[in-house]
Amino acid sequence: MKKMLPVLLMGAALLGYTAGYASKSSPQPILSGHFDDLSMIPSANAQDNKNEVMPFGFNSPKEPPLAPDAPPVTYWNSDDIRKAHTYMAERAAKMVKEAGSGSSQSFGGGPVHVQTRNFSMFMLYRMFRDKPVLSLTKVDSVLDDAEQHAGAYDFYIFTGGTGEMILGGKIANRQNLKDKDGVIPGEYRGQPVVGGQTYKVKAGDWLLIPPDTPHQPKPDPGGFSYFIMKINVGVYPWSLIR
Repeated sequence: MKKMLPVLLMGAALLGYTAGYASKSSPQPILSGHFDDLSMIPSANAQDNKNEVMPFGFNSPKEPPLAPDAPPVTYWNSDDIRKAHTYMAERAAKMVKEAGSGSSQSFGGGPVHVQTRNFSMFMLYRMFRDKPVLSLTKVDSVLDDAEQHAGAYDFYIFTGGTGEMILGGKIANRQNLKDKDGVIPGEYRGQPVVGGQTYKVKAGDWLLIPPDTPHQPKPDPGGFSYFIMKINVGVYPWSLIR
């Protein structure tokens, strides 16, 4: 019996170790930035010793390039942006268009000129008018027609002057915009705006207008100017044109 005791003790110890190991909680994986196979952020471990993982087939030879006409790095001086308001106001005073000829309050200018398929950037000045004329859609008004873009965000940064922006609601007398090639799908003009909300705007204010939202400028005497970025949301298959 004494000779069997060491064997029994070793067996009991081995059994206890095995039971303890089996009841020990297994180590949990560290959160790696993704939650399932559809993650946009692959695990860092998955990229070890592999080529860089790019999203959604970026630069894949099977897909068209995402930004074939992307501009280079570009810098604009704030002094030049401020000067643009005065320049455009003076230019507008000399170039007022005739009644019925279109956006008679809108004049471009300034140092920003970027046009790509995905977005465009430029500056506009809106002139005050105290006497009504026929708008592009033949409405007798002191205001330009409201605009509505089905496939683009408009992002404004006001750079000079003051006025109002009428946003939302519905455009009465709404018509498709036309150019020399005919109707432009998803682009609308008309007035008045029914049920919109009016925002006071001044230099330094920012404004984001979602796609398909009517918007109409209403400048104060002296007009107002703004930088605008138009962002194609994918509805338009062509480069931004308006």
